Amino acid sequence: MAKRWSAEDIRDLETLAQEYSVQAIAEKIDRTVGGVAFKAHQLGLPLKARSQAAAREFADNWTKSDNAPPASDERH
Repeated sequence: MAKRWSAEDIRDLETLAQEYSVQAIAEKIDRTVGGVAFKAHQLGLPLKARSQAAAREFADNWTKSDNAPPASDERH
């Protein structure tokens, strides 16, 4: 059975939909892509295509990884 959407889940969706793709939102709030897309549609929220949100998601993932590039003053 599907997990119900709480008021907090909906607030998170509304906030994340402004910057992230459906795939990224689904991962962040532990929902399926279909569930996120359907709920956004019910709420009338526009969602970004993966290509529109890719730069932000890449930056978020890069800064969280251990492979982040050194600061500009640390480069040789």
